[in-house]
Amino acid sequence: MLPELLGCYQSQKLQKMGKTAGSGRDFTQRINWLALRLDAARILIFPLDDASLPMPLQKTVTPQEFLGHFLPAPLVFQERLAQASLVLGRLLGDGDTHLDQNALPEAERALFTVILMALSAGGHADSDGAVLAVLKGSGATTGGEAQKRTINAFGIQLRKQKNFDIAAAYYRTALEIAPDDERLLFNLARVLYEKGELAACRDLLEKALAAAPDFPEARKFLRHVRRREGAPAEADFPDIRL
Repeated sequence: MLPELLGCYQSQKLQKMGKTAGSGRDFTQRINWLALRLDAARILIFPLDDASLPMPLQKTVTPQEFLGHFLPAPLVFQERLAQASLVLGRLLGDGDTHLDQNALPEAERALFTVILMALSAGGHADSDGAVLAVLKGSGATTGGEAQKRTINAFGIQLRKQKNFDIAAAYYRTALEIAPDDERLLFNLARVLYEKGELAACRDLLEKALAAAPDFPEARKFLRHVRRREGAPAEADFPDIRL
């Protein structure tokens, strides 16, 4: 299994300013990371610098640690790395000779470097062809769909684990890049239903159906939610012929 580019994620840690306990004040330290899945048991993460580019400082976490401590940051990925993925994929696909890493633009060079590191960590040959295979296999050469699919898959996993608050946070961040995606709206609605937020669930299902009227699962789910709310169904008010 080649490494899979998962996109950017953010960790948050509460820190205290001041050298002694009880002094100073608390603040939240936020760090952005680029994540690549090595296999079913390992996710490799690289911190991003102030320019939102990955630094060659790697850390390995388990999927459980990752889901428990990292939230998706798709807009961070879009800021620099989404375009760098597209450009790097084109350069690797068009080149007949070995790519000169030092001649690459800054963002493409940083991405190329960490993918090579991920390949090495996963026990794969760190070649130009392997880097291109990682980009293609992750969907990174086709635009912003890659991280959206990854976030959706993580959200489903979190919901099944009954981590509803984190699952909802995952879906809401995915909706930042795809606000009218009916599948994301539907899956967030499922999470809110589990949390007992029926009105918000109904609103999301109605929005999903507005985006995709031929969405039978959403229509069926919406009927069920309306019954749970005690709202009259449309069938209770038939057309009156004059």
